[in-house]
Amino acid sequence: MSGGDERGAARKDPGGRVSVAMVWPGQYRVGMSSLGFLWCYALANSRPDALAERVFLPPGGAAAGRIRSLETGRELGSFDLVAGSLSWENDYWLFPHILRAGGMDPERSAREERGSPARPLVCVGGVGVWSNPWALFPFVDLVLPGEGEIVWEKVIDLCSEKGFRDMPALERTRALASGVPGALAPGLMPRGLLEPPDAEGLRRELAAFAPSAPPRLTWPFPEGSGPPRSTVCAPGAEFSGMRLVEMSRGCPWGCRFCLAGQLYRPHRPWDADAVAEAMSAPNPWSGEDPFPADAPVGLVSPAAADHPQFEEIVERASAAGRRVSFSSLRLSALTERAAGLLGAAGLKGAAVAPEGGTEELRARMNKNLSEDRIMEGARVLRAAGLRTLKLYFMFGLPGETDSDLRAAAALSSRVRDAVGGRRAGTSVSASFACFVPKPHTPFEGEPLLGAPEIRRRAGILRESFRAAGVGLDVEPAAATVVQGVLSRGGPEAYRLVRALLETRGKPSDSLAMAGVDRSSWLFRPLAPDAPRPWRVIAAPAGHGYLAGEGALAGKGGQSPPCPDGLMCGRCGACGYLEGS
Repeated sequence: MSGGDERGAARKDPGGRVSVAMVWPGQYRVGMSSLGFLWCYALANSRPDALAERVFLPPGGAAAGRIRSLETGRELGSFDLVAGSLSWENDYWLFPHILRAGGMDPERSAREERGSPARPLVCVGGVGVWSNPWALFPFVDLVLPGEGEIVWEKVIDLCSEKGFRDMPALERTRALASGVPGALAPGLMPRGLLEPPDAEGLRRELAAFAPSAPPRLTWPFPEGSGPPRSTVCAPGAEFSGMRLVEMSRGCPWGCRFCLAGQLYRPHRPWDADAVAEAMSAPNPWSGEDPFPADAPVGLVSPAAADHPQFEEIVERASAAGRRVSFSSLRLSALTERAAGLLGAAGLKGAAVAPEGGTEELRARMNKNLSEDRIMEGARVLRAAGLRTLKLYFMFGLPGETDSDLRAAAALSSRVRDAVGGRRAGTSVSASFACFVPKPHTPFEGEPLLGAPEIRRRAGILRESFRAAGVGLDVEPAAATVVQGVLSRGGPEAYRLVRALLETRGKPSDSLAMAGVDRSSWLFRPLAPDAPRPWRVIAAPAGHGYLAGEGALAGKGGQSPPCPDGLMCGRCGACGYLEGS
């Protein structure tokens, strides 16, 4: 772990407070660049009745020794809660590894047999397990899907009640499972569901299971709330010394492959005043702002340029002397004025996501982005002073052909020429991730590609991009298959996590050990009545909507974005907002 030169960390007297070990299943530099993880840390520490300390994988990785909290070096077993924030499936196995290296049994059943009644409860949240929690079922007491502001308030409220910490672990688990909307307690779920004899048994158990909706923030956002922001200045983080501020939640566009775009529906932008205030807000536990006045700001949103006050927010950041950056920009929403403001605010590089090489493939994804608009957006960014442009694509998408793969290389080459390339001092590169079907999306029933086919298509990409003279990164095949199994699997997902824990993360060895082969249902299109294990979680968008969007994709049809006002009724996600 690191953090010796950071500023703003919370250090509290533990006396009488609910104590939480916040676990990031990876190293400090990455965890301290995750806004969701940082905001949950801040939410807990902003309460006088709670404290949170962070836990990371040491710099030596999985081979390192004993793991303790960063703030005070406490053992994991001394906390009331051990809470993991899990976003990327391939890191799931690191969570039980950290439990073991922190002095706890990774398996829940072993903790129940050997541990005292006062043992910590182990819980997980984050977009990954919100989507499908099966991979972590044997390791945790609770799964907490939903948006952190609502979930954490309810969890800490219950843990702070008089006598709660004196209750046996099972009773504390039961109280949280019944008191936090959407929470799942694997140890209290039907055994026939967790270990079904066959697919038909799983289908019957799922049909009888009635999940509650995970909580989400109301819209308009509740009075007194503000955008999530990082509250620790961490020079050792991936985004060194940068203050992260959420600009908007959700996305209006409904790309059919996108998990975040579906789970966080509908699009909910924070007001420009609130975003500007968050750029220099003090920490509630110290009253001080740990960031320098001119610290760069990373504005976090899956649809930044679609914010109705996008230009005003960038202009205000620039006027305050702050450089700005974004995780991604949608070129079709970018105006010349907005690009000029970004240039004035110090933006030298950008990431944009055409996703597919042809307009036909993009239409299947509901990615409403013509080639003309891609080129125009690239030129606008170049004119604003852009120096690096990263193009994000996917391959293995439903309906994709080899011609689509080659077209992506040709498109990238034309983008490079449009911005002047090396002669103009501009670097253009491309990155490809293999499509992995995600739960609760219109593509949830699509097949996962096997490793041989992933390698074949990756070979076409490498050959095409080499000929086009554009730099390329491609995700490895075995890691993609691991992600696919953990994304949609039921019992096979937790068997794979156990195998990854045993092999210390070796993908091919773990897949073989877990018995995952090409005959698995994961590699075939799902029939309409096939069991979908992830439906132990209630989806924001209705199942009928997802099926309709999947059928429309097969015809190359596109759907309109969410309107500015909510409750249009197309998908039903607005009805899942907390309090609506």
